[in-house]
Amino acid sequence: MRISVILVLLLSCTVLQARASAETVTYYLDGAKVEYEAKVNRGYLEVQLPAMTVANSLRVKPLDGCSITRVEIQPVKPAVKTAKQLAGLLERKNILGDRLSTLDTREQIFKAAAKSQSGRAVRKTKTNPEPMANIRQGTEFAMAQLESVYAVRSRTERELAALESRIASLQKDNGSASSIGKVWLTGNAGRVRIAYLLAGPKWLPMYNFNLDGSGSMHAELRADYPVTDRATSVFVVPHHLADEDAGFAAPLAVSERFGKVAEYQVPLETVEYVRSPVPSLALAFKAQANTIMPAGVVACFRQGEFLGTVNFAGCRSNESKTLICGK
Repeated sequence: MRISVILVLLLSCTVLQARASAETVTYYLDGAKVEYEAKVNRGYLEVQLPAMTVANSLRVKPLDGCSITRVEIQPVKPAVKTAKQLAGLLERKNILGDRLSTLDTREQIFKAAAKSQSGRAVRKTKTNPEPMANIRQGTEFAMAQLESVYAVRSRTERELAALESRIASLQKDNGSASSIGKVWLTGNAGRVRIAYLLAGPKWLPMYNFNLDGSGSMHAELRADYPVTDRATSVFVVPHHLADEDAGFAAPLAVSERFGKVAEYQVPLETVEYVRSPVPSLALAFKAQANTIMPAGVVACFRQGEFLGTVNFAGCRSNESKTLICGK
């Protein structure tokens, strides 16, 4: 019996992706591209696609020993137990949504009632000898009902928020938001190149602008990006996924997080150093020709002194920009 179980496990491993090379991740300003090579066993391969994979972005390229006959992408089916939990939570979410809609209606009714009471004419009659008392009583009733509606709404919204968090957690842990790319190929063995895009992870350009009084500044570009596996090769690109074919810039290799990926010597047009209890710096500069400086965060230094950080909108070739640091 034990031998049979081992054989089943070994056979099942043949349909999963066997990576033949280290993974490469190229980060863009709004997403990432994942690439690696995989070995093909028994003419079949499965590609695990995370939940954040961009739709229709999977690419499979045969390298040797095989050719592709069919590709299908299927969502990961949750486990039966988890599926039941999710179904119950989603049903409860719908109930809470209906309750909030009902509370909206009740709120409008009691708001209108309170406004109507406050707007009534004060007229003393035989049947209404104390009009102010009746108006006050009607207004207090409407306001009490409104307070009750607000209290129930608050409890419902808190429960709904907790419910949505639980649903997201179950979907993530169970992989139900992810999918599998199933690839059928000719030949029992071979290699393919896998690539797909991710909509979530991206890199953040971070600059050090160093002014030494020479009429130009030394700008260092560093890259902040999500932590990856040590075996992963990381590159960054100073534009968006949709601009990939625009030919703006080649990918820049990064050896570590916050690692330096580029540096520039940028001519300064104007510099104003303000001496005060907290010194600040205003500067204008012009980007070098054939250079793209993507939007990010700038840390300013003057003769080695840190003068604060500022958000930088980025600039293109020969474009002028003005920054104020420290204010």
